[in-house]
Amino acid sequence: MLKNNLKIGVFDSGIGGLTVLKKLLQGFPRGVDFFYFADTARVPYGSKPIETLRGYVGEIFDFFFQLGIDAIVTACNTSDSILSQREKQNLPVPYFSIIDPTVRAVGSIAPKGSEVSILATSNTVRRSLYLRKLFRYENLRRITQKACPLFVPIIEEGIWEGEIVDAVVRYYLAEINRMEPDYLILGCTHYPFIRKVIEASISQKTLLVDPADYILVDLKNWIGETGDKESRVTYYVSGNPESFQRILGRYFQREGNVIPVDLVDERITIRG
Repeated sequence: MLKNNLKIGVFDSGIGGLTVLKKLLQGFPRGVDFFYFADTARVPYGSKPIETLRGYVGEIFDFFFQLGIDAIVTACNTSDSILSQREKQNLPVPYFSIIDPTVRAVGSIAPKGSEVSILATSNTVRRSLYLRKLFRYENLRRITQKACPLFVPIIEEGIWEGEIVDAVVRYYLAEINRMEPDYLILGCTHYPFIRKVIEASISQKTLLVDPADYILVDLKNWIGETGDKESRVTYYVSGNPESFQRILGRYFQREGNVIPVDLVDERITIRG
């Protein structure tokens, strides 16, 4: 058994990755120190130029390496979609994709003739990584994707239910509802914040897929047995730490150890 907790870096453009972190904490109540980076000063990632995002991700990785992390979990579908397989494999620590295990799971469990739809950011749809990987499975008859650019800004504002969310969800899901796919992948980690609204808006035959469930399986297979020290989380936030702390209180029903960081000269440094 490990004496010291493993150090796992988890990152997202904002609060969306908290939906992944929640699953990870449930899966690893002991033995892991999580370092969550929320790039709230530069959210959303879903509509920014790809080269700009590649720079952001590189800065986050460099920051994680300074912290001495043992592995990186991407809790951002957009970031995962812009990195090549070679870039992921050439990192000095293991990298856990959120897209790859989801594709493997859906591709392996879907009966022949199944239809799959993906809700995602504009950049994830543009990169079409889910689409290209799912096309390899002959049991899938039709695969479609839908960009939902308004979801992330609304969720980051803390609007997770009510008339605004209902209207936006109905607007984006209108075409998908006509198709009634067998599986609907939440291709952005922000989207589980409005899962109940999405579920209420789709056909009963459509199964909602949360990629966080499958990245947890991959991480469990890699980690194996953990130590017995309680898992902890340290949050690093590039935007407003007070606002992020309020989100933590609302989502986890408790405050967290939130450390503000500065973005200076393409580097991330701890404030103060």
